[in-house]
Amino acid sequence: MLILPGLQNRVWLLPCCLLLVLMLSCGGSREKYVGSYKADPNDTPKQTETSLELKENGEGIWKVGDEEVSFSWDIRQNELRVNTKGGGVLVGDLEKNVIYLSLPGSKRIAFRKSPER
Repeated sequence: MLILPGLQNRVWLLPCCLLLVLMLSCGGSREKYVGSYKADPNDTPKQTETSLELKENGEGIWKVGDEEVSFSWDIRQNELRVNTKGGGVLVGDLEKNVIYLSLPGSKRIAFRKSPER
């Protein structure tokens, strides 16, 4: 097999550059959504304090009153995807510091990002 001098090094350059771009674009988009979010109790089905906490590692906690449920999350095409332990996926719209989530059988809930301390 005939390989032109220097061509072998260039063949690997393109995939490496593409991988670097993908890594940088995915990592940066998640960071700005990390934090705590609270919903207006009047907007929630149980009319109790409801909050989300999105952690840097892609894990999260959903709190409704005294109950907590853990989940994993990701950002895709300007949407928050909440992956429940039962295998379901809730999709939320992202607008500045607000996440809009629609729960099955209920209205759309707006979670506002809490100021950092």
